[in-house]
Amino acid sequence: MNSSLKIAVFSAVLSGAAMASSQTQSQASSTPLLNASVSDYGTTFIFSPPPICSKCVETELGFESVTGGSRYVPTVVSIAPFKSNTDVSVLVNLLDSETAGGDRTTQFGNRFDFVIRQQMLQKGGFLLALAPRGAVFTRGGGGRAGTTAAPQFSKGDSLIAANFTWTGAIGTSSANPRSDYQGYADYFRTLDKRGTAFFLGFAHELTAGQQTVGTEEGLIIPFPNGQVELETAQLDLNTNPQWQFQSRVIVNWGKILSRK
Repeated sequence: MNSSLKIAVFSAVLSGAAMASSQTQSQASSTPLLNASVSDYGTTFIFSPPPICSKCVETELGFESVTGGSRYVPTVVSIAPFKSNTDVSVLVNLLDSETAGGDRTTQFGNRFDFVIRQQMLQKGGFLLALAPRGAVFTRGGGGRAGTTAAPQFSKGDSLIAANFTWTGAIGTSSANPRSDYQGYADYFRTLDKRGTAFFLGFAHELTAGQQTVGTEEGLIIPFPNGQVELETAQLDLNTNPQWQFQSRVIVNWGKILSRK
């Protein structure tokens, strides 16, 4: 599970709080304010189903630590250049620091993830997005391609969102398995009018015949046009339990792509 959480959830995937209002996630496409409940990619297992506001740009910068000495600086840039509810995101670890045999190696991340998020359906509190995605490995070559189905349901101060992702290898190797399935689900509860919220999550991954599960819990603290996220996660509970700690700052820079 760790390899996928490094980037997509940083999930990671490594990944999709808070999109556009302090009320419900369904408002995300109409306003650049973030104060809501679900991270776009952020600290949570899932990424947010709704795209960011049209013509907007959003950035995420974080720090991640996994027991065993692994340290990462996950970074995401999301842009929504169209009038439709669609955005494009690029995810990478600015720094990837690992320990092996007592020695630490720190370098730029080896994996770029690309996600195109498209809102397909919204009715009442239900929303569904589809997200074709791919990954390119800069060292050793190869990559991955697949898609994510991302439903969510909100009612009052509660929101449930999920990601179901399948990717296949382009250039199979021991580090790039032929098939990878990830299922993530998170529950969010808004605590006040500012959009402060806590979340609880569950993860299931099936990679090369190996199943792993994990849990998480965290806090979202909003500020104008952005938020801070704090998370702890318990990874690989059924195989080799590890702890993950994350913090992240997300800023929506507004409609800077619009013509003046």
